[in-house]
Amino acid sequence: MMHTPQLYRAKVDSGYDFNSCFRYVKPIFEAADIAVVNLETTLSAEAPYSGYPAFRAPAELASALANMGVDVAVTANNHVLDAGAKGVATTIDILAKYGIKSTGSFKDSVDYANRNPLIIYSKGLKIALLAYSYGTNGIPIPKGVVVNLLDTVSMKRDIARCQQMGVDCAIAFLHWGAEYSHRENSEQRQIAAALHRAGCQVVVGSHPHVVQGAKVSKREVTIYSLGNFISNQRMRGSDGGIIAQVDIEKSGDGCQFWVDIIPVWVRHRDYSVIPRSVGDTLRLSEDERSAYRLFMADISKKF
Repeated sequence: MMHTPQLYRAKVDSGYDFNSCFRYVKPIFEAADIAVVNLETTLSAEAPYSGYPAFRAPAELASALANMGVDVAVTANNHVLDAGAKGVATTIDILAKYGIKSTGSFKDSVDYANRNPLIIYSKGLKIALLAYSYGTNGIPIPKGVVVNLLDTVSMKRDIARCQQMGVDCAIAFLHWGAEYSHRENSEQRQIAAALHRAGCQVVVGSHPHVVQGAKVSKREVTIYSLGNFISNQRMRGSDGGIIAQVDIEKSGDGCQFWVDIIPVWVRHRDYSVIPRSVGDTLRLSEDERSAYRLFMADISKKF
């Protein structure tokens, strides 16, 4: 997310520079075969820019994400229409300009057919990425534009198409759940179970702005909420999130999964995203250290 104070902090004479925000997590993203983020803002090549409630961030954010090692951005979330149909198109185009693939929102039906599902090939695996949102903050979807919404009928149809295409693994990114709730609700559990039954092996959630738990087996993975990777939110639990590192191994009877959870905390004075491997020994102020320890302690209770 890109709140207004983050935009002020990233302003430089030549425009905006977000690279320093991601310097501590860059090695994690660069090491991944496929690195995916939920992009909860629209992008624009020109001002004005804005934070909540209608997010519009400069194109330099996409540049910084690409420099960090991001391969894919999912754009199906409640802020996808914050800048209307033009915002949907410019976001997709700017991401593509910096080599970042995307799925979840689409300029038109042709674009939808090309990127839903988004197929990624990596190390002998054919992986399908799908993304859906519970809604668009009440903004009507403009004529021609497509935004994937949480609808089990259409989601099951997409998963069936993935199977027809011979994918090894289908991964669904869902924008769902109750904001600031530290536990998933029954609807989340029911949707995840329905997707798994339909053949989607991995489900990754966002929207609550705090980390929720996970349900992991060798054959199915559900991560209910990643929390906030970067934002200006500061209430307990919203000042950070998790990176879910999912290892996929293909065998004769399908794919198996292993999951590592990497907690990250946001230092708000410069909006640095700090993983535990760095934060435990990084020089922090007394107040920062206290907030960092509280966040990490809360995450440890969940995993």
